[in-house]
Amino acid sequence: MDKPIRKAVRSFLIKDNKVVVIKYKEGNKKIGYYDIPGGKIEEGETLEQTAIREMNEETGLKIKSLRYKGNMIIEYPDRIFDFGVFLCNEYKGELQNFEENTSEWIEINELLRKEKILSNIMILDRFFIKGLIDKQYKFKMYIQANDEENILSVNYKLEES
Repeated sequence: MDKPIRKAVRSFLIKDNKVVVIKYKEGNKKIGYYDIPGGKIEEGETLEQTAIREMNEETGLKIKSLRYKGNMIIEYPDRIFDFGVFLCNEYKGELQNFEENTSEWIEINELLRKEKILSNIMILDRFFIKGLIDKQYKFKMYIQANDEENILSVNYKLEES
């Protein structure tokens, strides 16, 4: 069976060892889970345009000076997500709450200890974060996860920019 592939982005807004996250509210099948802002690429959009739009729609923040950091593929039993990943630390505005999610700054180490985090947060782990925050590197990451977001395997490769 061929699995559907969804092309999307995730944008890591990091400042002072904190990252902006969204937390899904009631009405979403991922209620209580933390996620990194991002979403599906719409027709005619570039990856960067999608990253800027999604961050604003999910947090209320307007981000700029994005750096493309790499590609993350997450394979679930019935679907695959292919994420373009961005890092940014410049923004305008204040975090807002929305119908489907809240948004907040959270210490990276605290986030990694949360019980309900989506698989894409794995890039913040101390073993992988160098590829995200170090300017001289880009990364490629492949994660296999089950439907409960438990990580089954991780393959990771750093490349010099």
